[in-house]
Amino acid sequence: MPSFASDSRHQKLVGVLIPLLRRACPPDAGGYGGAYELRLSPGEAEELGGLELIQSAMRKAARELGWSKPQTCGTTTTTMALAVVVDQREVPEEFASAVERHERDRMREAAEAVSRRITSDAPRAVRGSVFVTTQEFRAAYAAARES
Repeated sequence: MPSFASDSRHQKLVGVLIPLLRRACPPDAGGYGGAYELRLSPGEAEELGGLELIQSAMRKAARELGWSKPQTCGTTTTTMALAVVVDQREVPEEFASAVERHERDRMREAAEAVSRRITSDAPRAVRGSVFVTTQEFRAAYAAARES
């Protein structure tokens, strides 16, 4: 795997991803249980440096937050580039219920969003959804490019 440490795009992505990954962690969970999914067009991913560079930046940002065992995965198809990072650390007992509650709430919100979409045929932005997190990433990256 190539090293991206000296690539300015990598450094910029790490800086953009750190606050986004921090927000992806469940509240009151001590920074445990985080996961972040990013869906871009293949062209956007290439413009950022490619999927390998994005995944490397995700791992580096996760380690900066103390995720000692970040796991990344991703793929590029003709219509989408997908990159995911997940905190694989064992959750200490004092934070386990907060992480479990957060996961339950996210599943319930996703099911409710699908139900609303089926009944009203109108897509809705749901906090924490991939659509929303990708829009937040695009805005944060654009702001970082301007600074």
